[in-house]
Order: sequence, then structure tokens, then C-alpha cells
Amino acid sequence: MAYLGNEPFVSGNFSSSVHNGTGSELTFAMGQSPGTKNAVLVFIDGVRQDPLNYSIAGVTLTLGTAAPAGTNNVQILVSGEELSVNVPADDSIAVAALDTTSAGTTGQFLKKSSATDIDWATVAGGSITTEGDYFYNYNTISATITTTVGATKAAFVAGPISITGSAVWTVVGELTMI
Repeated sequence: MAYLGNEPFVSGNFSSSVHNGTGSELTFAMGQSPGTKNAVLVFIDGVRQDPLNYSIAGVTLTLGTAAPAGTNNVQILVSGEELSVNVPADDSIAVAALDTTSAGTTGQFLKKSSATDIDWATVAGGSITTEGDYFYNYNTISATITTTVGATKAAFVAGPISITGSAVWTVVGELTMI
């Protein structure tokens, strides 16, 4: 067949099968497993059937109501076959396949370092369980303190916070109370 431009790419595996209705038969074999009934078109005497009126299991289609008796009056079109997803086995992908120059160490992760490179990196940051760069955990302030939040940082505290006696709390920088 002649084409303008490139010949269309052949994709998928589409099948069609015709069957004789018996008036009592509910199940029909399809040429392949489509994975979902929404990938199947069923025609009985030329009338398309709603997918709610049939179910599929593997390569078997089951009608909700038997097709009437007739010769080649049931047509099943499958618009593709169920494909399995290739899941690599544990430890089957070598570090070299990830285009790194080393194997890294415990606690590291792969980070895209440029448009074409990935490298091992370590999570950096303050602790979230004690006073650190990112989190202040005060319930009661009983002595005078100064909390300094760096110019490139933002900090928050969740209240309520009690300041007792003659204590003074001085905050230098940005601190939000929630």
C-alpha cells in the first residue's frame, strides 16, 4: 500500500474473533488477554454491547445475557493485549548502570548533579528533635536566652510556650509562632 510520508508504525496486537450464538452460551474465548474489559468491543448481530454487560477473566469473555442463536453473530475485537511490567529482581541493577563513579556509602542517595551526571550525596540539615538550625522545641523558658535565626533560615515554634519568672527571650532573625 502506498503512503504519503513514512509507513505507519505497526503497534499493539489486535485480534478479532467471531462466534456462533447458541441462545444459551454465555462464555466465549478471545484470542488474547486484554487486561481490562474496556479494551474489548463486543458486537452481537452488529450491535455494540456496553462493557457493563460482560466481564473478562484472562482470555474468556462472559456475557451477562446469552447471545441469540446465529451464525457468526458474535464478534469480539480486542484492542491490545495485557502486557506484564518488567520489574528488575533485587540487586540486579548494578551501580554502573546508574552512571555513577563509585558505590557510595550507607546513608547516601543518588542526586542529579548536572544534565548528564548523577553523584552520591548525603542529606544535610539540622536535627528536628533538639534545638538546631531548623527546629526549636521550647515548652517553658525559665532562664534568659537569645535565639538567633540565620539570615538565610526561617524557624518556627509551636506553642504554647511559658516564660516564667524574670526570664527574657530575645529572638534575632525570623521566628514564627504557630
